[in-house]
Amino acid sequence: MIIDAVTENALRHEQVQTLGRLMAGFSHDMKNHLGIIRESNGLLSDFVEFSVMHGDERTMERMQKAIASVERRIVVVADVLHHLSGLAHRADVEYTTLSINELLLEEYAFLVRFARLKQISFEVHPGEDIRAVHNNPSLLQHIFYRLFELCLDQLSKDCSLIIKTTMEENSVQVTYQLSHAIVVEETDVLQAALTKVGGFLLAEPTADACTGLHLRVPSLSSDFFEQ
Repeated sequence: MIIDAVTENALRHEQVQTLGRLMAGFSHDMKNHLGIIRESNGLLSDFVEFSVMHGDERTMERMQKAIASVERRIVVVADVLHHLSGLAHRADVEYTTLSINELLLEEYAFLVRFARLKQISFEVHPGEDIRAVHNNPSLLQHIFYRLFELCLDQLSKDCSLIIKTTMEENSVQVTYQLSHAIVVEETDVLQAALTKVGGFLLAEPTADACTGLHLRVPSLSSDFFEQ
């Protein structure tokens, strides 16, 4: 598993870039949620003051809706913060036993924003009975993001992207299913990342492009690290 220094450095740079972009999307979403919470709290204050003075049932109903809105946003923020905590700790160990489904669902909480901005339908469908694998969680999430970005850059409004997982012998297959064909250019840096996780990428070809990407993620054995 030998990778030249230039490619290794480029890979590290892209990993940091991936984290930065994910955190930027996260911070924008948190600002939006907190802005709505702040606005709703201001309305609550006005409604309470008004209802105390007038005993207006309609105002009380609006106040209840505002309270429900605040509660929903708090739940959303708590869920995203939970995923952020998981994402932040993925780099604690280089190789460990992990769930691919869990990694994808964790990253989905951040990626969905980018799809929403382009008005693209984006879903993750975790397969059943997907076995845990021994691999590099942080690097896998980086690869998931790069493949997502590759697809998103070439999809237009109202297209769809679905990510599914299945078991293929002893490996987990992560499939990026597209409603529109894209061109896949596998860079040296992406290939280096695939090499470090022992994975490989297959494309479903059309005439000059593809409508699906299949990423195989194996469970690494001690033999892999001795190569």
